[in-house]
Amino acid sequence: MHSHPPRSRRGLAAALVAGTAFSAAAAIPAGTAHAAAPAAQAADRVTVTAAGSPAYTLTGDLSTGAIAVLDNVATYETNKIQGTGTLPGSGGGAANVAFAIARDGSALKGTFTLKDPGAGVEISAAVNGGVTVPGEATVKWEGNGTVRRGGASSSQKVTFTVQDRRPDPGDHAVRITHAGQARNAILRLPDDYDGTPRPVLFHFPGLLETPGIAEWYGRMADYAQTRGFIMMTPEHYGIGWQGVLAGTPSPDVDDPGFVQRLQDILIERFNADPRRLYASGMSNGGFFTSKMACDNRRFAAYAAVAGQLNDPGACRPERHVPIVLIHGDGDFVVPYSTVRPALDFWTRNNGCGTETVATNLPDIAPDDNTTVVRHDHPGCPAGGPVTLYQIKGGGHNWPGGTPFLGPVLGGTTYDIDANAVIWEFVSRYRLP
Repeated sequence: MHSHPPRSRRGLAAALVAGTAFSAAAAIPAGTAHAAAPAAQAADRVTVTAAGSPAYTLTGDLSTGAIAVLDNVATYETNKIQGTGTLPGSGGGAANVAFAIARDGSALKGTFTLKDPGAGVEISAAVNGGVTVPGEATVKWEGNGTVRRGGASSSQKVTFTVQDRRPDPGDHAVRITHAGQARNAILRLPDDYDGTPRPVLFHFPGLLETPGIAEWYGRMADYAQTRGFIMMTPEHYGIGWQGVLAGTPSPDVDDPGFVQRLQDILIERFNADPRRLYASGMSNGGFFTSKMACDNRRFAAYAAVAGQLNDPGACRPERHVPIVLIHGDGDFVVPYSTVRPALDFWTRNNGCGTETVATNLPDIAPDDNTTVVRHDHPGCPAGGPVTLYQIKGGGHNWPGGTPFLGPVLGGTTYDIDANAVIWEFVSRYRLP
């Protein structure tokens, strides 16, 4: 699933410690608060053709069953075409289709069958490569298959096209062109996904970190899979997110607009709940998450890990912002001293006052040489809490995750799981 070798997880050690930075881009208007509510999800559609005399064509929506088209987290390529279903046959009655195709090395391989009793046609084919992706959630194959008509059987050219219009649990790639650049994202639909409106947690990876690498070290999608929410992990262009510290300086790829496009796609194609979209990020992705809290009005709550608000003077959220900050006080890549200006801004923006309550959390993993202090602000309004998790002895790693480069980037705490902390916090909030 994660075939790429790990690149530098967060190349901030070179970029940030050396002081590399550029000014944040001007705030971009957030646009409409919510996209229009999507129509009910359509059924999967299948088209099958076979050469011969007469030629055979069948196209229709599945009346039962489903065909899952799933993608690879690391490469964004189609990974599986699997499932069975029935659709109206060309000669009356029902036709049955079955797909059992999965990636084997560089190619998709497996079998495809169709039985259309009303037309007296049966088709079977061994698929060994040749699958293309002509459109969104659409796959097509063309090759030789066995076609049986009555008592006769022959090898003929066969094609099938599957339009996966009712997404299934598992990994799905989003491939779009935005601001002149090819952009990608991966999302996981939970095990119990049935098309009903679901909340979504965005995660913005760190510098030089792909969605596949972020998942490898943090297991965020694995956490979401059994908890009923959608996990969306976009890929930044170049080394990192634009408009924040150490991100890609050029060309202008309009990252805020890219995020809004993804929000629209989630709502329209995957029936995400527009009131329950949330944002999180690590390192450079944490900086970008904080920028989204300033600029994007469509996220209900935010979580920034090891990367806090860069430019408080340019941040104008125009509302109280529920936000949780997680940071190690032994982080030498993004020093803990960067937390205070961000914390002061959010408590001031939310009208929290100056009272702080520090709670020492249980040291459930004493061997990790870290402890955790949660800093709450009881004066915050109910709809705008600000919470800080200080990882004492913690470095530049994901709490509860697999440490990158072992201890090189500092300690990793197992006294909390960042996935659980973030979801428990953000999921309490929704937009009006």
